Amino acid sequence: MNFQLIFIDMKVMLMSKRATYTILFLAIFALTFAAMIEYSPEGLKSALEAAKPDGSAGAFEYMWFEDVLKMLLLMVVSFGAFMISDLEDDDTMGLTLARPESRLDFLIRRTLSSVLSFLMIFTIGSLIAGVIAWAIVSSLDLPLFILHQLMILPMLLFVFALTFFFSVPLRTVTYSVLAGFAGSLFLSFTYGFALMADPGSEPSIYNPLAFGYRVMAGMPLAESFLVVLVSTIILFVAGGLWFIKKDI
Repeated sequence: MNFQLIFIDMKVMLMSKRATYTILFLAIFALTFAAMIEYSPEGLKSALEAAKPDGSAGAFEYMWFEDVLKMLLLMVVSFGAFMISDLEDDDTMGLTLARPESRLDFLIRRTLSSVLSFLMIFTIGSLIAGVIAWAIVSSLDLPLFILHQLMILPMLLFVFALTFFFSVPLRTVTYSVLAGFAGSLFLSFTYGFALMADPGSEPSIYNPLAFGYRVMAGMPLAESFLVVLVSTIILFVAGGLWFIKKDI
């Protein structure tokens, strides 16, 4: 494994517009939603406090998970598309694979660099967003909010893997991002509508996108986490095997 190439890939990702936009997105939405909650009428503020699940870090986190997280999925799928679609768009995939490096080594390298870069960027963005929100909404439990943000990483990596799987046949960034976003949104709205139909119920453990809600609400995670983990591994392995055998 060429660690120098991994560091180069990570440098490209960390210096990319994806990284900048993700951190700005988290910061701006934290500022916006925190101000909405803090300066909303007392009646609305009380309603939000009453609606939040018992295990959440406060009304801000409840709105954050309900609204911002769905938009955050768009940021996640852009990182999943980085693995191979960027090279397809730049017409440099053939040149890259012409190196004395197997497709498997190439895929492992791109997976490591993409995932590590995403984890770093998301962690930094979450810390910034949490501090901004806490500075405005004093009732926010900042440590719990940050903990919940880190706990949903398995779910976000599932979305990452889903996008990578779609990117193998679709190739281009645009189509890969659209497919990954549409697939994750479908799963997100599926459990959302189920909760609306039966308020107070637990979302299905078999829906990977329901994992985030379970984290925020303080619900049992073991079985749901196993579903997310297995689904993520299957998508990565299936997409990887497809990519390795492609064009052969």
